[in-house]
Amino acid sequence: MDGLERPEGYGTQAEMMKDPRWNTVPPVGDRPISNRWKFLFLILVVFIVKLIIWSIYRWSTGNLAIFTDPENGRTLVYWSSLFAKPILQLGPVFFLWWYLFREKGSPFRFTRKNLTSSIIWGCLGGLVFFIVATVIYVGHMRVMGYGTDFHMTAGWEELGWGLIIAMMFSYMISTGPAEEIFSRGFLQDQSARVFSIPMAIGFSSALFAVGHLPISIMMYRMPLIDIFWYMLILIVMGAFFSIIYHWSRNIVLGIIIHGLWDWYLSLFGIKGAFTTVFIDNASTNFGRIDFINTVLTAAVMLPFFYLLYRVFWKRYTDGDDGRVRLFDDIRDSLWNRPWVKWIRTRDRGTWPRRPWITTFTAVGLFCIAMLPLAAVVGTDDPDYKIDRYQDPMDGQDVFDVYDIHDFGNLNEGGMVTYELDDMEHSMFSVNVTVEWADEPAERPGYRNAPDIFEVTVSDDEGVLKTMGGSGGSIDLDLNMGKDALYNGTITVTLVLTDAGDQSARIGPGIFTIEDTSNDYAIDIEFTTWHYIEGTGESPTVRW
Repeated sequence: MDGLERPEGYGTQAEMMKDPRWNTVPPVGDRPISNRWKFLFLILVVFIVKLIIWSIYRWSTGNLAIFTDPENGRTLVYWSSLFAKPILQLGPVFFLWWYLFREKGSPFRFTRKNLTSSIIWGCLGGLVFFIVATVIYVGHMRVMGYGTDFHMTAGWEELGWGLIIAMMFSYMISTGPAEEIFSRGFLQDQSARVFSIPMAIGFSSALFAVGHLPISIMMYRMPLIDIFWYMLILIVMGAFFSIIYHWSRNIVLGIIIHGLWDWYLSLFGIKGAFTTVFIDNASTNFGRIDFINTVLTAAVMLPFFYLLYRVFWKRYTDGDDGRVRLFDDIRDSLWNRPWVKWIRTRDRGTWPRRPWITTFTAVGLFCIAMLPLAAVVGTDDPDYKIDRYQDPMDGQDVFDVYDIHDFGNLNEGGMVTYELDDMEHSMFSVNVTVEWADEPAERPGYRNAPDIFEVTVSDDEGVLKTMGGSGGSIDLDLNMGKDALYNGTITVTLVLTDAGDQSARIGPGIFTIEDTSNDYAIDIEFTTWHYIEGTGESPTVRW
């Protein structure tokens, strides 16, 4: 068994079914494997083909204008990935499985065994995983003195419902299933046919990390040090998912936890204050901290899933091996509980009758329940949602923006004024946008003279800038700059100078229809600036 050539019938489902490590759910594959290194090479070929195809897609989402558009490009990326991930990542595997491996059927193992417990503990475990990771992250930063004053922010308030829904479907229907089915259901299972379980876990975890290089380079455009830490984190996460998959032998467990983890990172945010020393080398420090936190989180969560393995997924016999007596005692105390027996009974495949519909329905309802949770735990303080880097040791520029949005109707010669009285901070800039629409001619053969509006920005001493227009909009930008050191009241005045009468195209002037007013919409953005002197100390900064 140590040579290249394998005995006849090696690696088939019939043979693997006898191996207790698979718990009656072995990897797929009916053709015997005669040479394990050749077989491993075929697995790598599948991975490389998938990586090339996925790199092309990630280049497209990171460079094409339709995906980089700031208005709706991000949402489109998530909706497109809903179909792209399963098709581009899993489609080639089917083709190569049939024509390269010369196998039949599906290259992935789908089973109803342990399905009920996988759905239940996948949802609850995903939530617990995120909570544990958050507590470890905040606690680690505080214990090490890297930062303080951490708060949970509800990301959906800024992202909007459209993007949130796109993320939920993308992560739960495409990202989680596609990555878990490929990395664990194919790479891990197939390599485990010819190598030990630990070797298969390490192999699939390393390729899982490499498979994220396209998004790291082509979309996120990470610096090299960030990519280094990101790869280490993904190896640890890949090993975690591989271990719990081996214990449960149902890919649904990893799919749910993986999808929920990605979605929680978008739905919730943890923000706080960090020392300037920490921020000065942000890429290295954040990468190192995230790696340590990932290792700690996995170490805390693995005993939880090992207990589930002993209670639900490992075949129980009296006088078990007793290698971990504590877990055996807990299992014995839970074994005959009604709710445990209910789950184990349905884990044998008697329910649900439509496993995938049941899975998506249960997980979908669980995800929807998380939306109000984000609103409850998320702070509404805008200061905690702003990412900014300021170093009070060297002094800092602080900019505050005040928006005014209004609409109404002005009579000809009428005016409306808007003021910002800011006696503390210097006015930095004023941006005014006015929009209106000329009414259509009321009679055939008449023409409508354009309506004319005028915007004036003034201070306590006089007019700073004036702009008029008759084309339906005015865009006035006034940048005073930090050198102006202006303090006082800024006034924006809007005047309808001409409402634009209607007159006959042919005929004397007596054939005129007087227009006396017009509707308008105005947006004003005041930006103020002030400078904070350096303290000479090493404070914390909001991030």
